[in-house]
Amino acid sequence: MLNGGYFNTLDDKGRVTFPASLQRALSSDSLVMTRGIEQCLWVYSPEKWREFAEKWEKASPMLRDVRKMQRHFLGWAAEAEIDKSSRLSIPQSLREYAGLKRDCVIIGVGQRVEIWDAAVYKAVNEGEDGETLALAAEQFGELF
Repeated sequence: MLNGGYFNTLDDKGRVTFPASLQRALSSDSLVMTRGIEQCLWVYSPEKWREFAEKWEKASPMLRDVRKMQRHFLGWAAEAEIDKSSRLSIPQSLREYAGLKRDCVIIGVGQRVEIWDAAVYKAVNEGEDGETLALAAEQFGELF
């Protein structure tokens, strides 16, 4: 299970220091990253990526929305290595998609890690006060 939130900065070469605790939880220096939803990047271990990708590969390409999502997730996926200095190099195309400039938020979210530009993260998650979250949580009450 991946969890925890971290703040780091993107360097001029498009690298961000990847939190050691998330790296240990992923059990791998090799990762797969792709476009997420809400203008962030999703990062998976190779095993979890295979599980995720296989679900999309099984979906019917005859459905327009399936093709869109396959292109969105699978088409932009990139393998990446965490270097000896614990830095993750993010391809330019993915940095542009997520609007990554300098300050980044890196959070563990169950099966994946999300990487956000700090300003984008704040804008997307602004207004998530206790009452808003409580109302949203009611939709998922059956899960717990």
